[in-house]
Amino acid sequence: MKAVHYEGPFKVSVKEVAKPKIEHPDDAIIKVTTAAICGSDLHMYQGRTAAEGGTGLVFGHENMGIVQEVGKGVRILPVFASPLHHTLQQLQLSRL
Repeated sequence: MKAVHYEGPFKVSVKEVAKPKIEHPDDAIIKVTTAAICGSDLHMYQGRTAAEGGTGLVFGHENMGIVQEVGKGVRILPVFASPLHHTLQQLQLSRL
């Protein structure tokens, strides 16, 4: 899947990254259908956060999507629920 990839202050690219997998019973995988950036993304882009040394991070946490898969412990989030707003960081970790 494609993602906006942080490479350092004022430098980003679109790269292929691995698709997430269910790793824990309370995980969910969300297919992002709409995304945007916010001020915290801009702080990272400008090199004004601790992420400056963390190249390889994926940008974006303002999004909507469709639930594609859930772990066995997820009881209140049905597959194909939409729209869903969640942080991309949580999506990357497949955690809810």
